[in-house]
Amino acid sequence: MWILRRNNLILFITAVVMSLILHFAHILLPFMFGPIIAAILVVKVFKLKVQWPFWLSQIGLILLGVQIGSTFTKKVINDIKNDWLTIVVVTILLILLSLLIAYFFKKIAQVNTETAILSVIPGALSQMLIMAEENKRANILVVSLTQTSRVIFVVVLVPFISYFFSSGDTSNQTVSKAPPLTEALNISQILFLAITIGIVYFIMAKIHFPTKQLLAPIAVLVVWNLSTHATFTLDNGILASAQLIYMIRIGLQIAKLLGDLKGRLAIAIIYQNVLLIISAFLMVFIVHLFTHSSMNELFLGGAPGGMSQIVLVAIATGADVAMISSFHIFRIFFILFLVAPIIGFFMKRSIKK
Repeated sequence: MWILRRNNLILFITAVVMSLILHFAHILLPFMFGPIIAAILVVKVFKLKVQWPFWLSQIGLILLGVQIGSTFTKKVINDIKNDWLTIVVVTILLILLSLLIAYFFKKIAQVNTETAILSVIPGALSQMLIMAEENKRANILVVSLTQTSRVIFVVVLVPFISYFFSSGDTSNQTVSKAPPLTEALNISQILFLAITIGIVYFIMAKIHFPTKQLLAPIAVLVVWNLSTHATFTLDNGILASAQLIYMIRIGLQIAKLLGDLKGRLAIAIIYQNVLLIISAFLMVFIVHLFTHSSMNELFLGGAPGGMSQIVLVAIATGADVAMISSFHIFRIFFILFLVAPIIGFFMKRSIKK
């Protein structure tokens, strides 16, 4: 136990140092890439056994949820209403692209249809893993490795592409004008929000609500913003700390996955994830021609990654966090309540045959 704590401390210090080096070198997303590099160094180079506390990464996620929720002002919500059709179209097109890519993934990886589909569908990792467990023909190891390895490609390719389309993007100016949390609210208000988020989180956990770490604070902050108009943004130090303690966990996942990606499956996974991200980019480029939304926001909204990682890129590139989050929140529920049941229905039929 003492050794694990020591190793965790070494990892944390290394992550802080790496993040600060990247920050002062003016590298994009220093508190996202810093912990990832630190985790890979500690695990692969220092050969230390690390078990990062789950509750710490959860706190980081909840704080990111607070930052996302704080951007949902009345004006922003009204703007999102005007873009609902774009959100629906991008989501449906992304799912169709995923199914097309699943066909080629099946050929390269030499897996069955069930495994290929569950491996490719983006945005609902836990649901895909549950379905893989329930389906006797699906290979849960391939599904798990393929879905979790997507984070590697998301944190590398998405920021790189987004960076080239973020120049001159001022859509997030209204968010940047909001005062920091410590200046906008007093202690009693902060405690009230913390307790309320805790209660909503507990309720969501009881009913097995998806992505509760992000959706609980988002739901609370939306109600707060609409009822009090006391808008704020997280202090830079708090946001950087949230990124750091959450991205250490992601870095450890990547460090583990680097050793698992081998052979034909590795080629198939690389092909699938790179093609999915590039296809999403080409798709939103076409959609962009028919909408008023910025290319950066459409790409981040349609990118096949986890909402927490995409939002960090959105914050760094000055994009509309609320708008981008809306794409991902809608996709989560679209997959959970429509796509997953349809896939499950056809899989059960194929087993009976």
